[in-house]
Amino acid sequence: MRPPAATRRSADDLAVSEIMGVTMLLAMVISTMAGVMVVMQPFMQDLTDNRDWVSGSVAATQFNDRLLIVADSPNGTGMVVTNQHIADTIKPLRMAENWQISADLIGNDRVSVDLENGMIGISSLNGTANSIQIMTLDGIQQSNLTDGNGEIAANMSMQEWMQIDVIDSNGEVIHRWIQIPLDGLQISTPLNHGTFNVNLINGARIEQLPNQPIDVRTFPRLHHDYTLEGGLRVSLVLLDVDIEGMGRTTDVSLDLESRGQITFFDDSARNLKLVSEFTGEDNPESRYLRQWTDSFDLHRTTGESSEYVGFGPNGRLSGAEGLTLYPTASIFHLDVILQQVVVQ
Repeated sequence: MRPPAATRRSADDLAVSEIMGVTMLLAMVISTMAGVMVVMQPFMQDLTDNRDWVSGSVAATQFNDRLLIVADSPNGTGMVVTNQHIADTIKPLRMAENWQISADLIGNDRVSVDLENGMIGISSLNGTANSIQIMTLDGIQQSNLTDGNGEIAANMSMQEWMQIDVIDSNGEVIHRWIQIPLDGLQISTPLNHGTFNVNLINGARIEQLPNQPIDVRTFPRLHHDYTLEGGLRVSLVLLDVDIEGMGRTTDVSLDLESRGQITFFDDSARNLKLVSEFTGEDNPESRYLRQWTDSFDLHRTTGESSEYVGFGPNGRLSGAEGLTLYPTASIFHLDVILQQVVVQ
């Protein structure tokens, strides 16, 4: 018996049904994939940021290593660094740090030098200071003292390094005070949510992710150790990096050139005082103090500070008055060197 006519379906009707089914299946697949992409988008952005962060950190680390190699090289020598990312994102950090280092050199006097608003104040505990000599890149200025004390106006530029020698009546330098402002550089890596910055200042490498505190990965080169004869030695190597001619350019090569070094201390010394100032809201001062004085805090807590050898606060325990070397009455060999590098 034939089926009723109403139950029969033509081939065209079947084809239309199949097309509609496939279309609906595709729509469901596309909707599911779109939902997955929306859910995965933050994870993909985090993955991209993590890759860019690693790339930027490695590039900055390698560039800092090359800066230190050039800094140790003779005057006028250097190397060429080719890196598109660094060439596009590098920028100078002017007056990023300012260091003041002072120490008594010979004799038994205790001399203090202070600089405030262009006025240099000199005080001598035993009154043996007779005159001072101020040296900068501009030249030399000399002034006499009265009873080992005085206040002198510095008529010279303080934008670069300054050295003040305190001299006794025999013409011997009994105390030296130096001030050295340092420039650095910053390498930035754009991320999906902010910018990853790496500051290369004074041999240190300081990283900062968006909305995060700074992370000091390497510290300035301040050390104390013992000489072959068993005496104490303090060494501080400062690095000043100047950037020249970094306007818009398609060149991805950076020329790193050494401008030589200046030795400020290479003497027996005592009564060391190290004072550093930093620019920026989130600066590394507290991290540096913790790195250099942690052992002092431990010895002080355990009541064994009299046996401590190393860096500790000069004056107040907060370190606001700088650092000194313990035992404070010890005589040690002091080396302070300024290295100069130009990036162009």
